[in-house]
Amino acid sequence: MTFTLTDLEAELKALAPGAACCIHHDTFADLFPPGEPDIGARGAAYEFAKANGCTIDNRPAEQTLCFVKSK
Repeated sequence: MTFTLTDLEAELKALAPGAACCIHHDTFADLFPPGEPDIGARGAAYEFAKANGCTIDNRPAEQTLCFVKSK
C-alpha cells in the first residue's frame, strides 16, 4: 500500500496539539521527491506542514522527519 499526501494530510488533521506524525526518509522521498536533503523537497514539506498547522522536526540520525502539530 502506498502512503500518499492525502493520507499524510488526514493523519496531520487528526493530531492533537503537540503530537507528531513521523515518516521515514524513504517515505519522505516518495511524497516530496527527490527527498532528503534536497532544498526543494524540504521547502515543499515545510509548506505542506504549515498548511496543516504543523512544524517539522527532521531527525537525520533516525532517518525520520516528524510533522509536529502546533500547540
